[in-house]
Amino acid sequence: MPTVQQYRADLDELVRIAARDLAVLWRAVSDGETARDLLIEVLPLLGDTYGSAAATLAADWYDDLRDELGVARRFTAEVAVPNLERTEALARWAVEPIFAPEPDFTTALNKANGGMQRLIADAGRETVMQSAIADPSADGWMRQAAGGCDFCRMLASRGAVYSERTVSFGAHDDCRCTAVPAFGGLERPVQPYAPGLTATPEDRARTRAWMRANGY
Repeated sequence: MPTVQQYRADLDELVRIAARDLAVLWRAVSDGETARDLLIEVLPLLGDTYGSAAATLAADWYDDLRDELGVARRFTAEVAVPNLERTEALARWAVEPIFAPEPDFTTALNKANGGMQRLIADAGRETVMQSAIADPSADGWMRQAAGGCDFCRMLASRGAVYSERTVSFGAHDDCRCTAVPAFGGLERPVQPYAPGLTATPEDRARTRAWMRANGY
């Protein structure tokens, strides 16, 4: 059966190749203005190229999973279009460390890579989400955490199935959490679990506030 782990590993490889391409171009950066202009130009190109690949990868995984589970009624996953609206804002935010008294090119590149990873992964998530909402044999989608922060674990801990297009996924930069379809009559792919003890009351309150604001 096509596993979430394998899908996530394939997505990680796409992100790694995108970061490699950006690193090659980054060699030409010598100052903040050059870095900003470079990112404004190339982030939409890289986001479209690798985001489209991630969306196709997610669609193939969705269809393969459906076949393996023997889900009733025919349906083909809907491939999402990468959202490139925030690439310029990402570029301007990422280069801020270069304009510091001691320019930090490494941190700037890391910030750009983190935002690019989110953009690419979001295309895959959106493909699964919109497909699971449109699929007549699916009840919706669920969030499967990939370890990491308490914010992600607390969102996943609800074990809820979402079937409304108004619900946001809630990813952060470098987030590897995945949207997975929940098919009617089959075992749920994500089981609720309690958040870790490291989550503070403030963490939980902040997460609940975010959830209320984003349709959860």
